[in-house]
Amino acid sequence: MALVLAGVVLPDPLGTETVLRRGVAVARAGAGWMLTTTAFALTLPGRIEALLTRIEMLMTRIDHVIDSADAVVASVQRTTGAADEVVASASVASHTALELIELFDPIAKKSEPMARKFVDNLSEEEVDAAIAMVDQLPGLLDHMEALLPILATLDTVSPEIHELLGVTKDVRRAVIGIPGFKFFRNRGEDKLNEELRDEEN
Repeated sequence: MALVLAGVVLPDPLGTETVLRRGVAVARAGAGWMLTTTAFALTLPGRIEALLTRIEMLMTRIDHVIDSADAVVASVQRTTGAADEVVASASVASHTALELIELFDPIAKKSEPMARKFVDNLSEEEVDAAIAMVDQLPGLLDHMEALLPILATLDTVSPEIHELLGVTKDVRRAVIGIPGFKFFRNRGEDKLNEELRDEEN
């Protein structure tokens, strides 16, 4: 079908019908794209709100982790303090023992005759019991020596936990710094309060 313009017949190599069909197809594709884009734009606020809700839940979990880490740090500090007291007490006991040895050395020399008489009157069962008690002393000493290095490492645990707390607080500050976070958090709190009121009624 040819086009007529000012009485002149213009050639129409594609045909007007083909051009019109292509135009309609392009218009339909454009309308479909517009509908898809509009639908996506309409769902975007809901998606953002869901994302912010998840972020808020994550913040709550981070707060719980921080609280737990604070409790662990406090516990470690108490344990370290108790270990320091044990070490100080052992040092005092050792010093006191040396003083007692120096004090009782002359007394031991004077009491040697009485000690001989005491040893002469000991029974075999009493000697066995005393030996068994002395045999257990190296095991007790080994346990004490194994415990002291563990107590010494408690000082290194506390700084690492403080570093972990610092990183966690930095993450919390970064999430709170998201534009609009406070608005959505307040909105979420309002919704939760409404749900709680509805459940109570």
